[in-house]
Amino acid sequence: MLKNFYTKFWVPIMGRFISYFIPLIEGKKPEKSPTYDIDGKKNLKK
Repeated sequence: MLKNFYTKFWVPIMGRFISYFIPLIEGKKPEKSPTYDIDGKKNLKK
């Protein structure tokens, strides 16, 4: 249950919130937008 909450809610919501601060921390905009894919399931190649 906690893993589901973490992957479905915490990472996407907090990740988007924190991504607004990337330019302040790094001094420039990121070249690629964050994926929020912590499991690596979206990038599986068959």
